[in-house]
Amino acid sequence: MRKIFPFLLIVLLMSCNVEKQIERKYEGEGREMVLHDFGEPQKVVDMGNGIERFIYIKETYIRETEIGIGKGTLDPRISPAFIKEETWRFDIDAKGQVVGSNYEKRQK
Repeated sequence: MRKIFPFLLIVLLMSCNVEKQIERKYEGEGREMVLHDFGEPQKVVDMGNGIERFIYIKETYIRETEIGIGKGTLDPRISPAFIKEETWRFDIDAKGQVVGSNYEKRQK
C-alpha cells in the first residue's frame, strides 16, 4: 500500500493539469467547439500545411492583499499586485479539427 500511494498521488496531480484537461476536451473536436467556448480568436496565425493557430489571451489584474492578520507586528505583510496572463493556443487543420492545443500562464 505504501508503494502504491505515491504513484496514485502523482497520477492524480497529473490529471488535474489544466493543459492536459484542455487537450482531452478539444483535441479531435471541430473548430466550432473552440469558437463556441472562447469566441472569436484575438489572433489567427497560418502555420502552413493548412494548419491555423487560434490564439486567445486573457489578462487578469490581481490586487495586492495582506498576508496573514498582522497581529503582533507593526508592519503588515502585503503581497504585491500583478497581472496574470493566460494564453490558449489551438492548432486547427484544413478539415476544421483541433490537432493540437497549448495553455500557458505567466505573471507580468
